[in-house]
Amino acid sequence: MGVSGIVPIIHKLLVFSEEPVAVMTAVYELAMGGFYGLGVVVYATRVPERWMPGKFDLVGHSHQLFHVLVIAGAYTHYLASVMYLNWREMDQCY
Repeated sequence: MGVSGIVPIIHKLLVFSEEPVAVMTAVYELAMGGFYGLGVVVYATRVPERWMPGKFDLVGHSHQLFHVLVIAGAYTHYLASVMYLNWREMDQCY
């Protein structure tokens, strides 16, 4: 389900390959997926508390890192959305 966003990204790059905004938003979208994926891996593997039990009981445990990575992914999604809105505002059909 998570990789289903790749099809629209590829379509956008094929149709609007000459538009720098299309390429930049694709980079943001791929970064978003990377942040979300890394967050899942960190949370599922319980890194870093698995390597040093007791050291990350209050700060820096995998659940907190997961949330930081999700926020980073949401921020890159926001940046791509703002670029889309500006692109749509500048290139209107009449």
